[in-house]
Amino acid sequence: MILYANAQTHQQQYQFFQSQLDSAQQEMNVGKMASVYGDIVDLCRNTSEFKNKLAESLYNYGLWSSYAGKHYVAINALIEILEMPEKPEDKIFKAGANMILGNTYFFMERWDEALTHYKKARDMAKELNNKQGLSIAENNIGNIYQKKGDFQQAIIQYQSSLQLQQEIGDEETICNTYYNIGTCNRELKQIDESIRFFEKAQSMAKDIGETEIQALSLAWLALSNAVEKKQFHIAEYQITKAETLAQNAGLNQVLKEVYMIRSIIEEEKGNFKTALEYHKKHKQVSDTLFNELSIDKLREYEVRYQTQEKEIEILRQKEVINHHRFYRYVYISVLIAAGVLLLLLFYIIRLHTKRNSELAEINATKDKFFSIISHDLKNPSISQRNALQLLAEKGSQFDTNTLSQYYSELLKSSDYQINLLNELLNWAQIQTGRMPYNPDTFDLLDAIRLEIALIQNMANQKNIDLKIQMPQEAVVTGDRNMLATIIRNLLTNAVKFTDKGGTVSLEIEPIIETTHRISISDTGIGISHEQIQNLFHIDKQHSMYGTSCEQGSGLGLIVCQELLKKHGSVLQVESTEGKGSRFWFEI
Repeated sequence: MILYANAQTHQQQYQFFQSQLDSAQQEMNVGKMASVYGDIVDLCRNTSEFKNKLAESLYNYGLWSSYAGKHYVAINALIEILEMPEKPEDKIFKAGANMILGNTYFFMERWDEALTHYKKARDMAKELNNKQGLSIAENNIGNIYQKKGDFQQAIIQYQSSLQLQQEIGDEETICNTYYNIGTCNRELKQIDESIRFFEKAQSMAKDIGETEIQALSLAWLALSNAVEKKQFHIAEYQITKAETLAQNAGLNQVLKEVYMIRSIIEEEKGNFKTALEYHKKHKQVSDTLFNELSIDKLREYEVRYQTQEKEIEILRQKEVINHHRFYRYVYISVLIAAGVLLLLLFYIIRLHTKRNSELAEINATKDKFFSIISHDLKNPSISQRNALQLLAEKGSQFDTNTLSQYYSELLKSSDYQINLLNELLNWAQIQTGRMPYNPDTFDLLDAIRLEIALIQNMANQKNIDLKIQMPQEAVVTGDRNMLATIIRNLLTNAVKFTDKGGTVSLEIEPIIETTHRISISDTGIGISHEQIQNLFHIDKQHSMYGTSCEQGSGLGLIVCQELLKKHGSVLQVESTEGKGSRFWFEI
């Protein structure tokens, strides 16, 4: 009866784990998948009724651990499958174990070990007559030769894989192989051939929704069009599309490649400033990926240490006479581990210091944000309430002119609050990453005609001469609404801080092909050098009154700068107190 009860308990455990797997699959939580399969492996090891599921459970444990980045766990689980006694029913899991081991070693950049397991997976796929597995193995072997710099041999492997893929109609793998052949041909300076395969890869990736391959293919096509063919207009469209795809899909590895290529293209075009900006973006993403890789390396060192320690323990049990060597090895290993721990501790301290600095900046930003809400929103609201209360109590005693002045002031106060709320909402959306960036190619003049008309009304009220100098057409690539918002904010500021009878100018001039410089200048009160240094820091920004006592929050320029960053541009400023200011940017 006890054995029966235990069997029932084990069966219930297994069913519980299956429900956990279903839940993890719905959540797309690979870490949870790996953890649950680890529990199933323990159950299979410790119970006779599930012993026959051990190989399958180990395979899934290794697979999902590899996906979750737990390479050391994956290696141990998969090697255990390969060391199990030969059983016909386990052969497919042994083949799969070799493939996943190859993938794991590939991500750890241990090319020779990866190649060994990929070749074993290929041989076992032939025995099992598994064309799908065989084509993937051939493709992965090609990846290794490409990583080792043997591009001719890599192309041979890819062509062999491609033939199998076309027989079975595996579009996803065909798309990937087209891209791989394209990169190899580019390394061999066979540009036309590389373009042909990149175009095939891009077209098929777009059809099947393979964003990573589509973005990478577009990026390399853009490089060829810019560097070899000097077709910069086509290259600009392709690299912008690649960047957008990578950003929207959160593909940092792809984004790093795109930024590097875009930097080269901008340098080829002579836009050295823009090239530098994209080089900085490439470095920033590279640093992030390097930090992630460093953590993986530490884990790799940990598994090497644990594996070696286990091997020494086995030798110590079998050969007592070697115990002195064992202790010496443990001593050295402990020193290495201590060194690694010290390095890790140093990294944690640096990270802690950096985060404290970031938190201090965030707190300063938060204080400024609440200051704007409590002061710039609260005070006008109180004034409005007091004015309305006065009108309600004594309005009947006022003449028409007095009432008209009250209504005018109330309207100005309401307009200010609406503008402030819009600026706060825009700034909050930018800070939380909720403002979508939708680039398109369009005529900038059409996009800002309404904005110019609104600013003209403001200028007329202050008897300010608004001068517009622009070409008949200004085709740019960017987010239509964001660029209109930037120009409106800059023109509004110029009018606000210019005395009656002054001049505000908007000038749009082409620089290189589709690149234009937009500048807004005025003859207003100007800005001091100290104020310019603090213009784009919210924690140091202060609201100022315009020449006709118009209120402001100091957020408008900060919003403009953040929106321009999304376009890879930056807002420039020059000013002299008492003589006016000029703001400009390139797009």
